[in-house]
Amino acid sequence: MPSPAPHNSDAELAQALRASDHVAFKTLYFRYFEVLYRFLWRYTRAEQVAKDLVQEVFTRVWQNRDKLDPQQSVKAYLFRIGYNLVIDHLRKKTHQPDSLEADSAHEPSYVDESQFDLREKLQTAIDNLPEPLRVVFTMSRFEENTYAEIAEVLEISIKTVESRMSKALKELRDQLKPFL
Repeated sequence: MPSPAPHNSDAELAQALRASDHVAFKTLYFRYFEVLYRFLWRYTRAEQVAKDLVQEVFTRVWQNRDKLDPQQSVKAYLFRIGYNLVIDHLRKKTHQPDSLEADSAHEPSYVDESQFDLREKLQTAIDNLPEPLRVVFTMSRFEENTYAEIAEVLEISIKTVESRMSKALKELRDQLKPFL
């Protein structure tokens, strides 16, 4: 059986992976490494941690390759694993002395925003969104997932995704109104 070419669909790659095809695994890895890395980095803000989590995603995919369903979205499967891993990572981190709360306690309470450009203001506004809204917004706008893929990854309804996206956009418009 010939190895899959990089242009194969995700469903074809999933089928080949189920048969332990190393070339299919490598193709899937290179297809999704960067987008998974960016997705996980947005939560961790740490390059090495995000890279380690991506490696763990693909380790789990390989270990569970016999359970891959070619009829299901492979991209959503990868993001679901990554999302669960980052949530576990952040939970562990909050129980350590150098937690996110400890880090934010040392940040200045006032920042002169005139020194930042609109992109930095947008990133700050995104970071200030409540987590459920931020996750949906990030997955939709930066990772280019469909609402159906987001719903599958987060195990929520498409209507919930739509509602969260609507709320996120409204909050961002409200926060950025003075700069637009």
